Amino acid sequence: MLPAMKGRKQSELRETFRISITEGVYSQVYTSIAGPGSVFLTKLLVVLGASSIQFSILAATGQLFLVLMPLGALVTRKLTLHRSATVKWAVAGRGLTPLLGVIPLFLSDRLSLTAVLAVFAVSTALLSVSANIWAGWMARMVPVRIRGRFFARRNAVLLSFGLSTAFLLGLLVDRFNSDPVTLRFVLAGLFLLAGVIGLVGLRILLKQPEKPVTVTDTPVLKLFTEPFRDRNFKKLCIFGGWWMLAVGIGAPFWQPFMIEFLNMGVTQILLYGMTSTLGSILTLKYWGRFIDRYGNIAAMKLAIGIGTVVPFVWLFVTADSLWMIYAESLLAGSMWGCVGIVTANLVLAVAPENKAQVYSGLFGAFSGAGLIITMLISGIFMPPALKIAGISLYPMQVLFLITAFARFSALIPLSQVKEPNAVPLNVVLGKLRLWNKVKLLNLRVTLNREKKNR
Repeated sequence: MLPAMKGRKQSELRETFRISITEGVYSQVYTSIAGPGSVFLTKLLVVLGASSIQFSILAATGQLFLVLMPLGALVTRKLTLHRSATVKWAVAGRGLTPLLGVIPLFLSDRLSLTAVLAVFAVSTALLSVSANIWAGWMARMVPVRIRGRFFARRNAVLLSFGLSTAFLLGLLVDRFNSDPVTLRFVLAGLFLLAGVIGLVGLRILLKQPEKPVTVTDTPVLKLFTEPFRDRNFKKLCIFGGWWMLAVGIGAPFWQPFMIEFLNMGVTQILLYGMTSTLGSILTLKYWGRFIDRYGNIAAMKLAIGIGTVVPFVWLFVTADSLWMIYAESLLAGSMWGCVGIVTANLVLAVAPENKAQVYSGLFGAFSGAGLIITMLISGIFMPPALKIAGISLYPMQVLFLITAFARFSALIPLSQVKEPNAVPLNVVLGKLRLWNKVKLLNLRVTLNREKKNR
């Protein structure tokens, strides 16, 4: 490669990284306030008197972005440049956000619940299309060899800004917790703020470099069925669906459990989120290096192991022992940080470069479908309270116990997925054991040498 071309590519990559982080901060702040999993949305539904089924619908609706991601490949199949499409779909989705807070000011609680869930569903669907187009765009801009570190560093910065902003806003919400009327206006202001921040961030995204893509003449049906001729991709989709089925069990009820049974305020819940984010930030760099060196599958197996353990903490925590879940959040944060990189990266590692967007969308659809199914089932078929080995479990805690074992079972389909240039986990663990032995041996030699010198 000529020096001038190489320099131009490096400059383009630096610009991609800089703008991706800057725009991503706005996007993360928006998501922390009004995106899937937002404690402010959960708080709004609590204020409106939502039932367990409605909490399940909220959580499941938040995952529509996964199921509808293939639409991104459909709307861009005739486009050579994708930046404009990414921004237009995101503008439509984020522009609806202020309605989440405005609706409860004018309608009854019963009607507001239905309307808020409907607006959130439409907004999430529009943003899912934008997210898929963006994923394909980034796959073309960031080389495979540094993707793990790229997303790890980006995610660390974004999580820091998102959670710190949400925490400060949570203090405001808790201040008016005893005044339901004022609280509604405060929440309306937050969702208006989220919409403005989200739209401002998209102006920055318009400056992101992009590479033209070859227009495909592939028929729509073939476009979405051809990837399933790839046996390895089918195995990856089975794993994605299986893992998300497991994660979805009890997923709508982590925050309601904190509010209703642990008597935690919004600030305390956000503090839990910040602690989890700290766990992600402290370990994302190492997960990124691990993935670039050993592969995504080995990292995911370790993450599944951690993800199996953490739900057990929730079986023992009470309002008087909240320190337990704050300690758990560090471990859970590290695990979800790894999962976030792997799910963005593994499908790109398996997919042909020119079909990354379609593969990513279909994988997201399978994963999202699994998550939505068990989220809804969790609310519809809430299990009864249970007593095991002298421990009394609330119905929500029974779901947390089930999800732990279900997560562990996801190792079965993951073991069938093949990743190019990946190192098996047993080999990785063997290298780590050898490294520890060498370090221990070097320490002994150093200590013996010091004794002789004395």
